[in-house]
Amino acid sequence: MTQVPMHFDLAHFPDFEEGFLSGTVKHDTLEMLVEIRRQLSCRYITHVGHTDQPGPYRGPAPDVSVLTTVPVKWVLRYAAKNYFSVDPIMQAIRPSRHQGNAPGTVRNLSAEAGLSTEVKQFLRDCELRGLGNLYLAVEASNAHGFRGVTLFTFDVEPADEVAFVEGMRKRLGTVSTRLHNVLHGNRNPGLAAIVGKLLTKREIDCLYWAANGKTDGEIGEILNIARWTVVTYLQNAKNKLGCSNRTSTVATALALGVIEMPAIASRF
Repeated sequence: MTQVPMHFDLAHFPDFEEGFLSGTVKHDTLEMLVEIRRQLSCRYITHVGHTDQPGPYRGPAPDVSVLTTVPVKWVLRYAAKNYFSVDPIMQAIRPSRHQGNAPGTVRNLSAEAGLSTEVKQFLRDCELRGLGNLYLAVEASNAHGFRGVTLFTFDVEPADEVAFVEGMRKRLGTVSTRLHNVLHGNRNPGLAAIVGKLLTKREIDCLYWAANGKTDGEIGEILNIARWTVVTYLQNAKNKLGCSNRTSTVATALALGVIEMPAIASRF
């Protein structure tokens, strides 16, 4: 099977403390995560925002945004072990395998039938590393069809697991939807795909770095092009998107999902 290339951005609040996230929304996002943990008494939270459609990203903007509170040691082990290839919530976002579960669907990962040996080993390693012994994944979608999945981890006695999951099902669906809409409420993959085709790769590149607060000169250095070339690309993007100035052009590209939200998905 052909592997679909994906690009990831990571927003990390290790153990619900400040981490790899910049911008004015940092504290609000952290407070929201801490409040969710208080409400649910969960161990950790991971949210993955993704699109079922290919593109339109042709520059540094990512296809997948990951927000997580797991410990730094686990992130490093996850990468070293290449757990992306077996992690059930990551496998669910692959376009070739995504089954389109309805928003609010709750999956008890360790209780699913037909788990491979690799997945069982992965979940066992999660438990041994202190992430919890119950892993509940909840599907979400915004009003424009931009999808996501939230993973909540818990420590629950095995004998209480079934009752616990049933008792939490409605609350988990509500919380996952809230989290997804705060992070990605304006993402419109269909419109972004259409608009993205109007822009060249370099125009999208320049918009991305402009959204990250880079000056024309800094963008030129990053992309190894002249400053005035950057100005030209941004001017072309402004005209194509029908905007009046640079600020509104960047804001429009962000709102449409042509480029990623820098404050939510800062590069790691």
